[in-house]
Amino acid sequence: MKKLLICILLIFGVFLCPWPGWAQSLPVMDLQAYNQFLEKNKGKVIVVDFWATWCGPCRKKLPELQKCRDVFPKEDLTLIGISLDFNPETLATYLQDNPLNYPVYLAEENLAEQLEVQAIPLLFVYDVAGQLQIVEEGLTPHDTLCQNIDNLTADPADP
Repeated sequence: MKKLLICILLIFGVFLCPWPGWAQSLPVMDLQAYNQFLEKNKGKVIVVDFWATWCGPCRKKLPELQKCRDVFPKEDLTLIGISLDFNPETLATYLQDNPLNYPVYLAEENLAEQLEVQAIPLLFVYDVAGQLQIVEEGLTPHDTLCQNIDNLTADPADP
């Protein structure tokens, strides 16, 4: 009887005590969600940053992306990060210590392969029609990135 009571208490303890990952569940991006995201944001320039916390150049690029996020109104630009981290807890801790001014998703296991992401940091920049216009690997100064975004948001009717 004593063993049964201990087992019951252990089972309830497992369900009542929060697991570390439950406190901060990160949204996961798979291919279907990615395509829906692109469709939903047509009419804006879309910048997708593929990165990971273990990638030094990726972490160095984040402030540059944040500066560009601040320059453009949300009606003109959507910027997201897609982390290729293996451990969601590492990503959650990093984001808690280093908050970003745009949303970050955890890549579903096969997303990088499906989108042919072979190196990071990597930016995909889509125009307002949702067409991929720029694929840029490595570090990008915010001036260059902001100029590229500005070129894609410019109204073709303006001289």
